[in-house]
Amino acid sequence: MKKVRTEKVMANVNDYLKRRNLEALGSGGATSTSEQQAGILGLVSPSAPNTFTFSTTSSQHTHVDHQYVRLKSWMMEASEPCRSEMSQVLFPLFVHLYLELVSGTGRQAATKFFKKHYQVFLVNRDYEHTLSQVIGASGVSASGDMNSSPVIQNLKSGKYLVRLSELTLNYFLRYLKSSENPTLLQIFNTYIEVEVDESGAGSTVAVFRSPDSSSFIPGGLVNGHTPESLSSEAASTADGMDCSVEELRKVKEVMSAIKTALPTPPSLCVYTVYNAYNGLSCATVNKQGRLLSCGFEDSVIKLWKLTPPEHNAGFGKTRSVVGPRGGISHTLLACDASRTEDDGDGGEEDEKEEEEMNADARNGGRRRNRGGELFALRSHSGPVFDMAFTHESSHLVSVSEDCTMRLWDLESGQAVALYRGHHYPIWCVTVAPLSMYIATGSYDTTARIWCTDATYPLRTLSGHTRSVDSVAFHPNGSYLATGSCDRSIRMWQVTDGDAARILLHHKTAINSLSFSPNGKYLASGGEDGTVAVWDLAGGKVLTELYAGSQTNLGNSGSPTPHMDSVVSLSWSTDSSLLMSASSDGCVRTSQIRQLSPCDGSCAWDLSEVGQFQCCGSTNGGNASNGSMGGLLLHTSFTCHNYLNAIIAQDVER
Repeated sequence: MKKVRTEKVMANVNDYLKRRNLEALGSGGATSTSEQQAGILGLVSPSAPNTFTFSTTSSQHTHVDHQYVRLKSWMMEASEPCRSEMSQVLFPLFVHLYLELVSGTGRQAATKFFKKHYQVFLVNRDYEHTLSQVIGASGVSASGDMNSSPVIQNLKSGKYLVRLSELTLNYFLRYLKSSENPTLLQIFNTYIEVEVDESGAGSTVAVFRSPDSSSFIPGGLVNGHTPESLSSEAASTADGMDCSVEELRKVKEVMSAIKTALPTPPSLCVYTVYNAYNGLSCATVNKQGRLLSCGFEDSVIKLWKLTPPEHNAGFGKTRSVVGPRGGISHTLLACDASRTEDDGDGGEEDEKEEEEMNADARNGGRRRNRGGELFALRSHSGPVFDMAFTHESSHLVSVSEDCTMRLWDLESGQAVALYRGHHYPIWCVTVAPLSMYIATGSYDTTARIWCTDATYPLRTLSGHTRSVDSVAFHPNGSYLATGSCDRSIRMWQVTDGDAARILLHHKTAINSLSFSPNGKYLASGGEDGTVAVWDLAGGKVLTELYAGSQTNLGNSGSPTPHMDSVVSLSWSTDSSLLMSASSDGCVRTSQIRQLSPCDGSCAWDLSEVGQFQCCGSTNGGNASNGSMGGLLLHTSFTCHNYLNAIIAQDVER
């Protein structure tokens, strides 16, 4: 009885295969697994068109999900440009795997597979629209009803066009042949059409194509396009674009104009110190732009917070800034307590503030609320010439005429270390970007490298014949540049103290140095207002800005070089903009770029993109902040890529 039933089953199977023009099974039973794999793999060839295989796709959810996940992991490990080109195959495979699961295992397993993988396709509007249509069409679990949907019919009758380079196609086919992916291979043969891109660069989006556009019902959408749009906008949609050729051309023109145009100059934040009767000699702002430190000729260092005061946030008392606005945006800071007036009864708050000031006075008098400063640091015995914040702004380093360097703890306001080594006044100080090395330059013609762990210098750099007026660390922390009154720049190796470069170009003393963040350039400023940009690899000047130079100024009307000594130099984070500030009160932002002359030579240019007159000038400029007096002391970029400038106004000696 069992043999008769088996024979009937085999007879029905052979009859079905004969109607399908397939070879009937022999008496030995079903074809072996190796023969099936050989038959499937023989259908896949880069030169052969896609054909229908005789096998059926696997309807087991675990097998389908395992093959798809393994394919995604393999694609993620591929290198570019193969990975980007193969990514367009994922969406057609995902859609048809979902439909096969709905037909074979029911909606529950298919929904589980869909929810696990669909999020990655929501970044494309066409893909998102197609998924919503497929979900709606597969609402019923019966395969016959689902296949009657026009959307499903369109998907099963048409194919997705993917454009792959020949290298990518061969790479992908080797994976399908070497891995156990019969379901993926079946769908790839049946529903995906590959077009080899002769240029070697394929598209990144799969485009649906129907063999007969009349098969689309009116208003029916696949990939977000109607049959009319597919025929009329074939040129634009063939590459998966969401806009027409004309719109794409306009976008490319705008992008080209943006690339060639001069960049927008950064914003400038100006801080003015009024009534510095005790002689303001130097100033600096930390990298975060929150703390301002000023050094005075009476050996005092004062520290201010550049943030809004906490006591102004509330409804107990209303405060307003006293003084003219001048058309400039003003922000009330913590250091502006003396410039506010009370509109209400202060009462208890005033008494509390007075008690706090008295308590601070009893604790040493370092914290000063009357005048707005956070600390008044006293330990030097001579004028303070320069200061520098550490990376975390937890400490401050200062140098003075008393030949010493001091380290201040900004949490307590105390001097925690005293460093001696120079025999004459110390003019400048800087902190290394990657370590706790500190460099100083002195009137004794030497520069010294220090470490916070030792009170003596680690290296003494001798070579200049006159005083060292400026020092700067390379971004990698391995080199130190020094500028001197002997008109030379020297680059030193921090590890052994040897001179790596001697740069000669300036005709006057060098007041300021700054390395670009990418480590390729060094900017130097002289006492005559000249700004030079050096190529560190070649040891030569790429370009410079000096009096009488014909610099390309973009939108500016005429060249405007600095007419006085350069106070400070700094670079933007992308090393494309150089900021130079002069004691004439002008802050100028220039773009360094390479030109392409007709003769093929390599030339560089400093193109001015903006300037701001902070205070009174010596070259006839007008002050933009409404004041003609004052002295520009410091400018720098913050970590937020905007400029800070410090001005001392109404200085009386």
